[in-house]
Amino acid sequence: MNHTVSLSKFSALATSLVTLVALGVGSLLLTGCAETLDTHGTVMPPSALQRLQIGQSSKDQVRQILGTPATMGTLNDDRWYYVNSVVGSTPFNTNNLKSRRVLVLDFDPATGLLQNLTERTAQDGRAIDPNQAATNTAGQTMGFFEQMFGNIGIK
Repeated sequence: MNHTVSLSKFSALATSLVTLVALGVGSLLLTGCAETLDTHGTVMPPSALQRLQIGQSSKDQVRQILGTPATMGTLNDDRWYYVNSVVGSTPFNTNNLKSRRVLVLDFDPATGLLQNLTERTAQDGRAIDPNQAATNTAGQTMGFFEQMFGNIGIK
């Protein structure tokens, strides 16, 4: 009985194993570079938007259909904003905005019924350049010992 494995069978098995490992590593590298899409905010399906009726839908009905708004007007709580963004990310390009929808709903202050519905997209937005300057605040600069022992004896 001969228990020796021929060199050609071993070589073929090693070649197959190396090829399989190379294909697996290559597949992992390629899928690691694939773009992932993340959805942020309120999902607004067309069927839900069709249920909103100007002059008929109340704030409670809108809240049941779309959920809580992302934000309300700063000085006017009769203006609601629903925001949805789709962002794509790859290992070398994160936060690539694919789409943005902003739904602006205005309610009649007297009746609380939906008065106007406006939809905006990323093309309606404006790019801003934030000011990087620091704002000085009034007050004193406290050193290490003032911070550590400054409240001793204060009631």
